[in-house]
Amino acid sequence: MKRTLMISTILILLAMFLASCMNTSVSNSDGVFELIKRANYCELFVAAGIDALEITFSSFDLSLEDISPLQNILIIIGQDSDKTRIALSRFADVDFGKPVLRISNNSADMITVSEFDTVTLEKKLITFSLQEAVSPSLIGDYNGDGFITLSDFASFAPSYGFSTGSGKYDEKYDIGASQKQFMGIWQKIFSDLGLPDGSITLADFAVFANNYGFANPYLGTWTFTGAIDYNSSSFGQVDATGNGTATIESLNYNLAGNVTMSFEADYEDESGNPLHSEMTTTINNVSFDFDNLVMIIDATVDDPTGSGNTYDVRLRGALRTDGNAVYAEVPLGDIYLLNPERRIGTWSGSKQ
Repeated sequence: MKRTLMISTILILLAMFLASCMNTSVSNSDGVFELIKRANYCELFVAAGIDALEITFSSFDLSLEDISPLQNILIIIGQDSDKTRIALSRFADVDFGKPVLRISNNSADMITVSEFDTVTLEKKLITFSLQEAVSPSLIGDYNGDGFITLSDFASFAPSYGFSTGSGKYDEKYDIGASQKQFMGIWQKIFSDLGLPDGSITLADFAVFANNYGFANPYLGTWTFTGAIDYNSSSFGQVDATGNGTATIESLNYNLAGNVTMSFEADYEDESGNPLHSEMTTTINNVSFDFDNLVMIIDATVDDPTGSGNTYDVRLRGALRTDGNAVYAEVPLGDIYLLNPERRIGTWSGSKQ
């Protein structure tokens, strides 16, 4: 019995020793990352608090097939004759207790880290002044569709690591000096483009990765409510309240169809008798303009009485926010009849 116990103990200790030989790790002194070497692969762990990390591996020839992201991150790989450089970013949703990257190779113990670099973005937000603010832009939207997706990343990645003088440098990807200039709907988005510094580096990658996945906050479905109170030469005193929706489907603010407006109206007939109607009409030829955080909507409205007349209408108002929630837009403003322009009511709107 004692002999069996002794042999079992020796085998357990031997297994523990072999495991410790196969599972070694490389980490930097600040604890930013840890590279754990196992039998046939390495696993990379990153620490919270950084926005982008670049690691250069030398003394070993890695292939692209060896490198696999394990979580939803963005990764750029560059290689030359004697080293492989891997840049990683977009750690917002990362589980830091799990590896973010796996390097598979039968000679994993030969992989060495020769250098690394990290970037931590400025977290301070600048509260905008409505009178002084510039119009925000969705930095990183290179194809102009109002969304930052994989196609935009495919445009950005090939320029990474290059500087002025190189044929692969393009100033539009040199975005590291950008700022989060606005609160409310733009709070989490880099929206104010800074001056390029001549190199596309980890800082530029971190800014792009921050904006990756965002859409222009003005896109989508809006709900409008309005009230009209004016004196009409045709109908006397007109009071109406109504509501409708509009869906902005592209950055030139085209709509996915016209806006249907339903409302109740109180007015007078030709004899001065009071009337109450519930009507539905269509707002045609709608165009949106967002400038300096002011929304302007121009449209033509069919006369709901069926006369065949149309009216030119303008809604103008400042974009305001509800706290700091993204997409919590609550613009308020005035309704005008044009030609000649005269104010006839007020409106409010919110993006769903």
